[in-house]
Amino acid sequence: MTRLGAMLVLCLARSSPESLNVIFRSALLALICCLFVVPGAWASDSQAIVMHLDGHLGPSQLAFVRNGLAVARDRDAALVVLAVDVDGADAAATDDIVQAILHSPVPVAGLAFPAGAQLGPAGTRILSACSVAAMAPTTRLELGKSTGPLHTLAERYGRKVDWQQVDAHAGKHLTAAEAARMHLVDLLATDPEALVLAADGRRVRTDAGWQILHTGDLHIMPLEPAGKEGFMAWIGDPNVAFLLLLIGFFGIVFELAGPGMILPGTVGAVALILALIGLQGLPINYLGMGLMLAGIAMMVGESFVALFAVLGLAGVAVFTAGSLLLFDSHDIRVSLPTIGATAAVSAGFFLWLIGRLLRLRRRGAVSGREAMIGARGVVAEDFAGTGHIHVNGELWQASSATPLHRGQHVRVVSMEGLELTVVPEEN
Repeated sequence: MTRLGAMLVLCLARSSPESLNVIFRSALLALICCLFVVPGAWASDSQAIVMHLDGHLGPSQLAFVRNGLAVARDRDAALVVLAVDVDGADAAATDDIVQAILHSPVPVAGLAFPAGAQLGPAGTRILSACSVAAMAPTTRLELGKSTGPLHTLAERYGRKVDWQQVDAHAGKHLTAAEAARMHLVDLLATDPEALVLAADGRRVRTDAGWQILHTGDLHIMPLEPAGKEGFMAWIGDPNVAFLLLLIGFFGIVFELAGPGMILPGTVGAVALILALIGLQGLPINYLGMGLMLAGIAMMVGESFVALFAVLGLAGVAVFTAGSLLLFDSHDIRVSLPTIGATAAVSAGFFLWLIGRLLRLRRRGAVSGREAMIGARGVVAEDFAGTGHIHVNGELWQASSATPLHRGQHVRVVSMEGLELTVVPEEN
């Protein structure tokens, strides 16, 4: 290599400027070509691409899976590992993800992961659609009330499932050990790396046919969602969309109640737009949405009707009922802690309001004729008959039967219109 380098330097030194220019351009063109050619040429079947699919499935997660499978195909990867932690899903998104897995020319190994994950029926179906189905030892999966879709997938991959036991557990949860014993899954693995090693030598079926996996020395390549996909997945989470919707509603209400504040209206409008974008992939129950709006209207109405927060607390109850019914799906729902926290904050506010109103009722009048009678003031100027005094930080016109001097303390005994009648304080 040293001799070759010396010869290359010698050739460059003896070259003319025109020749060096040609060499430089040729080298630059070769490097540019490498940007497009080399990644595909170097990305051999020595890769195992690992993707994590978690939360609630929607359009953004579907796009992530499709893009990941396309990347695996373009890189000629030997295996795709799909780490599944799905507790709820849109039915259409689940169907499309299953079809994408079934039509992938690259084998897909599904793993219920991480430890402690509990897959809903949608996650169970996605796991069953994979060429290799595996679970981490401490995970659980939920069977749907109908196990029919699982029959077709098991037959496709030749799994000898004990359907009598599976059907007896329909609608229930299975541990990883139980699922393996019933042959719903092929094996147990602690993490994606362990699954890659355990899959070595297995005969699996893909859209391209049956093949033997050679995964003993694969390079693990994690694949994360792109910025847009990650953001869309975040706002598409039912809990996030619910909170954004709530922020949007109250932001608009506060802006209408106090025009010109700008900040509440701006924040509310942005949150409402993001909520609507996130909700477009979720099955909305319009009865639940209507109850939420009615509850918010009742809470806002408490500000204008003095009912000792009765209307506000009723609004909290209606709002909570609407939150529970917001999504028209068994798998997709706002978490109870999120609903409970928002309801508790709202109820706490109205309980504080009740206490505040009761304290105000116990206090005497703070304005008007009743508040002025008996009030004490200070003479602002010397006068006999009519002059001015300071009462509660305000300048009032006052009359007195006796001459008064500046700085003298007086007490209000009556009020006629905007004129006070005062007498000197004895002390």
